[in-house]
Amino acid sequence: MAKDKKILDEVATLVGISPSWINKYTIVTVCFIVWVAFFDKHNIFAYQKLNGTISRMEMEKDHLNDEIVQALKDKEDLKNNQEKFAREKHLMHLPGEEIILIEQKKK
Repeated sequence: MAKDKKILDEVATLVGISPSWINKYTIVTVCFIVWVAFFDKHNIFAYQKLNGTISRMEMEKDHLNDEIVQALKDKEDLKNNQEKFAREKHLMHLPGEEIILIEQKKK
């Protein structure tokens, strides 16, 4: 029994904590936390990977919602003013007309 106490005191000094904190419950709790954090199926690394996937998918969802809104606006524009839509989107023109494209530089 004295040998066990001596080992626990040495471990406590190595780790840098009080010997009163080193008992079988503390050791089991620490082992459990290490197991769950690093070796379990749902460990920290899997959690971070899933969070990254979720944020990427939310950004993609927002982008697709913006595209849906733009498509609905284009649909309404097509219903209301077909000539304007054809001229702007498909560069159609009447015979004898010239099309001049002015490109704006994006910042």
